[in-house]
This record gives sequence, C-alpha cells and structure tokens, in this order.
Amino acid sequence: MFGYFKPDERFYSSIIRWHRERYGVGDLKEANISYQHSVLGALSSAVEAFTVKGKGVLVQTPGYAKFREIIEMRGRRVVKNPLIWDGATYRLDFEDMERKIVEEKIRLAVFCSPHNPTGRVWTREELETYAEICLRHGVLMVSDEIWADFSRGEGHIPLHSVSEEAKNRTISFYSPTKTFNLAGLVISYGVVYDAELMRRFQAQSNLSHYNNCNALSMEASIAAYSQGGEWVDALNCHIGKNTEYVYRFIQEKMPGVRTWKAEGTYLMWLDFSGLGLTADEVVSRCCSDAGVLLNDGRTCIDDGDCCMRMNVAAPESYVREGMERLRAAFF
Repeated sequence: MFGYFKPDERFYSSIIRWHRERYGVGDLKEANISYQHSVLGALSSAVEAFTVKGKGVLVQTPGYAKFREIIEMRGRRVVKNPLIWDGATYRLDFEDMERKIVEEKIRLAVFCSPHNPTGRVWTREELETYAEICLRHGVLMVSDEIWADFSRGEGHIPLHSVSEEAKNRTISFYSPTKTFNLAGLVISYGVVYDAELMRRFQAQSNLSHYNNCNALSMEASIAAYSQGGEWVDALNCHIGKNTEYVYRFIQEKMPGVRTWKAEGTYLMWLDFSGLGLTADEVVSRCCSDAGVLLNDGRTCIDDGDCCMRMNVAAPESYVREGMERLRAAFF
C-alpha cells in the first residue's frame, strides 16, 4: 500500500519508547510529535514561523554550514557565538551569548546537541545555563538533536528536559537517519510540548507540504527504533575506539595538529593551524597528497580556517590507513 496515508500508532509509540529508554524522557505523547521529512526542512519552517526577515538568529561557531544556508536563504542574519577552546575542550561562551542576544534583539537561537562539528556533548549544567539565558530574554530555542544517539559516556540530555520552562520554549528535532544511515529515506520529527508553538510550527510546515509521511520511511523508522538498540550500542563502542585511536595517533605522531576525544557524533575536528600552512595548503595535503577526503572546515560557520572535519564512522582499517596517509603528507 503506497498511497497517501498518515503515520499510525506504531510510529509514535516507537519514538515515545526510544525517548523514554534512551534519553530518560517519560512524558512524551503523540500530540508532542510532528512528522517532518528532514531536520533541515523542519528548521527552515521554524525560522520562517518564529522570526521575521532581517532579524538575527543566534548560532554557536564553528557551526554546521547548513544552518547558515537556511537562515540566510530565509532572509535572516546569522549572529555568531564562538565557542571557546580552553586547551582541552570546547566550551560555550555564555557572556558573549547573552551580550549578542541583548545587542541583536535575538528572538530565536539554533542549538546543536551534540555539537557538529566539534563533537561536544553538553553537560546538564551547560544546558541549564544556556536555557536560563534564553528564557530570561524571551528567546525561543530550536535544538537540532539529530546526533542524540551518538552521545557517549553519560548519554544524551534533551535541552527541553532541563526545566519545565525550557520544555515550553523549545522545539527539538530528531531523526533515525543519522543513527541508522537512513538519510536516503528522508524522515525526521519535531518534539514540541507547548500547544501554541506546535500550532504555529505545524501551520508553517503545512504551507510547504514538507510534512507528508512516506510509507517506506515510516516502516524503516519503526523497525530501527523498535529493534536497533543493541546495534546502536555496538556502533558507539566502535566509533569510540576509532575516536580514541585518532586522538592518540595525532598526539604521538602529528605534533602541531590539535584535536580532542569527541564525546559525541562520529566526527572529529582537526586543527592544522599550528603547522604554519594556509587553509588551501592544508586541504591540498589532505585531499591531493594523502588522498584522504576530509571536509574543509571553511565550509562551516566561521572558525574553520586550517581545520578539517573527519568522519570516523568507518572500518578501523580505513581509519588507520587514513591516519598514516595524513602523517606522511604533513611530516
């Protein structure tokens, strides 16, 4: 049956169960779930629904390139809140964030949790502080949590779960596509607790017709969330080992290159700026000399000069060969 249809109870119950068992969220209901084709499509609808043209939208940098693309294509401005490198990890700059919110009269902030491209998994204290600042200034929080299932260690904490006030001022986006490599099937969903926010968000989504469910996508999502938990645990163990290997390799064999053991996602953020090369030279050595196709950090929103984004969701042998090729190209 491949005609028009609406998601059935199995779709919603699989999401509710996954969020309860994986994220510790016990109050999610069908009425709080909005089917969407993709997280980026949902983000585009949210930007259009809750901001006006010409206004700023707050984003942490370095940030996912598509955030900038969507915000600017919708006629809004990206207001950058750079992360702080403290010598060991990346931290949120709350002082700069609050100043930008006030100066730019921000009404919507796009948050990425876990963070792409740095791989930070935000602590509960960080999430609480972020939410407190936004709530204090009447800022709606749009949280891209597509990487939630790649939060290693203590696990994922949804932004909307840190307080009752945050729950009613947050729109969170999730998808099984990143976790289970289903992006080609195109499916995601929003979690919205406040009824009025849901009404406005759903109305904007309806205008684009970007929220009509696909039968194959729905069945894939149900199967993944109902039967894929053990596989996700094994996957995270594998990615964690690859992350540890890359970190140790760089520490021991690639002096001057900076990285850290990413706590989430399957990405690693490699900073080659300490080698005295230009960004073009870094890209050339990685891609042309080493034959290792990493993402140019300049495609991210700022703070990506001489940085490369590496995907370690690959067989261990590929990762090891890639690192040896990079070492030979730079040293």
